[in-house]
Amino acid sequence: MGFLIVVFGTVCLDRIRRVPGLPRAGGYVEVESEVTLLGGEAANTALALTSWGEDVILAGNSLGSGADGQLLRGMLERSGLRAVGLSAESRGDAPVCDIYITPDGERTMFGRGFSTMQLDVDLSGLPLSPGEWFTAEPNMGAIAREAARRAVAAGMNIYLMDFFHKDDPIAPGSYWQSSTDWVGERGNESANLAWATEWARERGCFTIVTDGSNGLVAASSGASARSYPPYPAPNVVDTTGAGDAFRAGMIYGLSHGWPESRALCFAAAAGCLSCASLGGSSRVPSVAEIRVLVDGHPDITAEYA
Repeated sequence: MGFLIVVFGTVCLDRIRRVPGLPRAGGYVEVESEVTLLGGEAANTALALTSWGEDVILAGNSLGSGADGQLLRGMLERSGLRAVGLSAESRGDAPVCDIYITPDGERTMFGRGFSTMQLDVDLSGLPLSPGEWFTAEPNMGAIAREAARRAVAAGMNIYLMDFFHKDDPIAPGSYWQSSTDWVGERGNESANLAWATEWARERGCFTIVTDGSNGLVAASSGASARSYPPYPAPNVVDTTGAGDAFRAGMIYGLSHGWPESRALCFAAAAGCLSCASLGGSSRVPSVAEIRVLVDGHPDITAEYA
């Protein structure tokens, strides 16, 4: 029997609009298409892991009230995800992220309802057990940090994403991921190598900094960071959720007992393939598709060894 994986964090609506470009200040562009999807870092990660056959429990924010809250609940129910602690009644608005996608696949995001989504969250029902896996991102602030502290205290395997503040509950021996949206510097490999090396040394965690089409850097505690190349992306439609797919790929590999190098390879390919569809939930690449990409580029895969 495999590990239980508890994914704690954001569940929201993603309203994705494709535009030919972003307007200048005071300008105008026509929205070419629009779709509403189940989104949020936690939902995207849990959906990927569930689709790959893992035992997953999704826990996170209040789903909000009103029509958007009802829509979000319906999407979550239809997703088939096993969820706990997502309040049926809540005082805040449903979290909604408006995402504008340009032809290069880059996204610009505007959100509402995120500042109140921690309302009505009850951590007492979190299924925290020694030896199982726990992953979270910090969008719920103090609630997310407390959930991570409880998971550490329970003796779980910890994988945190975007917890980059000095006082965040990052346990030695845990796994940690962020991107150059938050740390390091986009397109500057040497700066990212230095940043990851220092963070891994200070926090004692396996550190990963992703940099989109520039690849990633990773460092074990006490070792210098290494850079890893990206896999060739398919036709890039939308980069939304690529980091969530990467996180899911890492946890999938680690929970199967793979060495970090193999998990990194699988995760990089998963993140790459996720860019071929809108959002992080409209289509999850299969394990077979990920392996085809990995096996089809032995020169890149060899650099992960």
